[in-house]
Amino acid sequence: MSRAGASLGGCASCKGRCCREYTVNVTPADLRRLSTGMSVHPREFVTLREKDDGDFRFRPGGPVYDLRLRHRPDTQGCVFLMEIAPGHARCGAYLHRPAVCATYPAALKRNTVTVRDDTLCGGSDSWNLTTMDLPGLRAGILANRAAWAEHLRLAERWNAHVDAGYRTRTHDELYDFLLDPERSGAPELTGPDARPDGSATPDGSATPGEDDGSRTGDGAGGGAGAVEPVRA
Repeated sequence: MSRAGASLGGCASCKGRCCREYTVNVTPADLRRLSTGMSVHPREFVTLREKDDGDFRFRPGGPVYDLRLRHRPDTQGCVFLMEIAPGHARCGAYLHRPAVCATYPAALKRNTVTVRDDTLCGGSDSWNLTTMDLPGLRAGILANRAAWAEHLRLAERWNAHVDAGYRTRTHDELYDFLLDPERSGAPELTGPDARPDGSATPDGSATPGEDDGSRTGDGAGGGAGAVEPVRA
């Protein structure tokens, strides 16, 4: 049974298709859980992809990027996917995996837990709602929605500081901020951010906006957090 309460279902005969063929966007909560649980830095398992509807930028007015699990170039699988034998694989970060993976293949539609229409694993009868922990799945999906709300608030906070600054931020600076936003805060806009004429840049802090609910994070209807086919 999964951390979120799904039965093994199609996972019992797992060939790792979902871990190879889906793009999995991650939240700061996923980032923290994986980094702490697996004792690895986010740079080892996250990749940043420029995307029109991405969330984080690194230079004032620059393009925005989303956070997604890294795929190995040799196997096309998620960096945490363990290849056990030909045609068989398992998640090497199972207890700490992203919330959208933990609730797969469930989605919350019209306030009802259901099975996604685009599952890659198992047959048509592999996912039986009567054998699944529906309250656990619902709780997992709602927790992931809350994680995406935090994600958007932190993105707004980070971007406000970047836009108010002068220099380009690094990926590691973003990761450090997301791992502990309260301790590190948004990067201080002093020192390297001073403009060439010696004037200080404005603080640029902003009150985080409220989540509009457009990003469900449960795989229903797409959006951030939804697993989707990998794109080149």
